[in-house]
Amino acid sequence: MCTAGSAPSRLSMTNLSSGVPTVAEAIVKTRTGAGGVEIRDVTTPPPGPGQVRVEVAAAGICGTDLHILDGEWPTTPPVVMGHELSGTVVDCGPGVSTDWLGAGVVAEVLITDGTCGYCLRGQRNMCPNRRAIGRQADGAFTRFVVVPEVNLHRVPEGLDLVEAALAEPLACVLGALMDRPVVAPGDRILITGPGTIGLLAAQVARMAGGQVTVLGTAKDRYRLAVAEQLGFATLGLTAQVEPSDVEERYDVVIECAGAAAAINLGLAACAKSGTLVQLGIFGKSVQTDMDQFCLKNIAFVTSFAAAPRTLERALVLLSSGQIAADPIITNVSALRDWPEVFAHSRGGDGLKYMFDPRL
Repeated sequence: MCTAGSAPSRLSMTNLSSGVPTVAEAIVKTRTGAGGVEIRDVTTPPPGPGQVRVEVAAAGICGTDLHILDGEWPTTPPVVMGHELSGTVVDCGPGVSTDWLGAGVVAEVLITDGTCGYCLRGQRNMCPNRRAIGRQADGAFTRFVVVPEVNLHRVPEGLDLVEAALAEPLACVLGALMDRPVVAPGDRILITGPGTIGLLAAQVARMAGGQVTVLGTAKDRYRLAVAEQLGFATLGLTAQVEPSDVEERYDVVIECAGAAAAINLGLAACAKSGTLVQLGIFGKSVQTDMDQFCLKNIAFVTSFAAAPRTLERALVLLSSGQIAADPIITNVSALRDWPEVFAHSRGGDGLKYMFDPRL
């Protein structure tokens, strides 16, 4: 893991007067449509009833953030971007236990009503009145963020806060692969897209007993090298893979690229009575031959955002070392470097890029 500069440890906590707003620079989506992203000074209000203020230690760039930059994902601007976060609780609003003060935490992305049937069943990610941190509510690409107490999950002792910021994307993977078990021991698994989600999914599938191959393209040289470092077979580095090259060879295909070509190749690669899991976000409509799901009896599985139970499980897997985080985290940078960092994140010459707003 490469880190730009040095940052305070998780044990150091900003001296912050309770109930006082803070002003800090932030990466803000200023308008709808493509572009409209810039650094601005923003005021973070003190936490209200049932809320806490978190000093952000690490905030990862997700593919969703690139879709927001391109105007392909709905937002309510102006809004501070960023939803994959870890940090330290520095202020508690009315009704919140001060036991949270100084705690290392991650946060669920979605702010929900807490009263609908989905919320009451623990499926807060399906709440019809949800708002997303970093899209409809100010997010983590700034020094401080206010989130509901109910969204918090404590980071286990010994887990670095930078690595803990991977809990949210890992929880999304777990929701698709483990909530309703998809992989059986001995299954042949194809991962399309060797990015962060792809390499987390590869590790989860291997934990379940799958024999995993990771597919990329020539531009994914760095990412495929990391996949091999993690012990996975790879395809696509030296020659473009055509559907006929992989036809019906895999019991489970996990699509993580968010590209039409990848899902169409995945359909070809999936064996009869197999399973296709969609984890990549397209950001727009795509065309695929839906008849193939019927003709080949392929089950289609997906998942949206992190649920409370999957986020807790993600933290356990990261803290126990069952999921390797360090090879996936490429760089931690200052907010002011965002144009270059976003370009690298899009370009495929790394994996997870993060910001530390304290730098």
